[in-house]
Amino acid sequence: MNFLYAMLVSFLPPRTRRALGHRSEEHLAAAAGVSGFLEMLIFGLFYVKGFVDYAPHAFIGPAAFLEYLFLPRSWPLAFFYFEGGLRLLVAMGGQALGTIPLYVVAAIQAWHEARVRRSGLGPLVLDTVERGDGSRYELRISSCRPRRNWDKWMTVLFEEKFYEIVSAELGVPPRPYVYLLRTKPESKVIRGLHHYHPDEVFSLEE
Repeated sequence: MNFLYAMLVSFLPPRTRRALGHRSEEHLAAAAGVSGFLEMLIFGLFYVKGFVDYAPHAFIGPAAFLEYLFLPRSWPLAFFYFEGGLRLLVAMGGQALGTIPLYVVAAIQAWHEARVRRSGLGPLVLDTVERGDGSRYELRISSCRPRRNWDKWMTVLFEEKFYEIVSAELGVPPRPYVYLLRTKPESKVIRGLHHYHPDEVFSLEE
């Protein structure tokens, strides 16, 4: 039953899988391979059956295969046949590829959610950068948009100088996202680098 469930989950895009709490990628890859093979088999049989039924009515007998290939009713069968083959190949490489139409649906949903989220963040305004005395911070960046990748591992490059994130706080509109930075010690390893400029906020949503 667990493997059957994994086969069903393997058709979903990663975002939906995570929402369901499914994390066994290795087990999922095997299930995706099996479901991809079955997808190929089922839609391949439907394609062949459709061609056999169509062949006697083809306008040009010798070219019946090409005629059937260009019929709109054969396109979904051919699409899912080749998709199954692709999913099987990807699974052989240890990854689980879902069905492509659901990826399209997930992308549209993500775009819509991002649009709704942006609409609640207020207007775009230039970041402000304030200097500190170094006791708690050396830079205080206030922005109208959050920087989701700014954490303790991120290094910020500003005016040819490296900084690390001390903390993130909530300020007041129109710049409610406040980040405190201080000079990064030379001994610390740079794991992530962000080239910062106060007007970058205008390109974050492009």
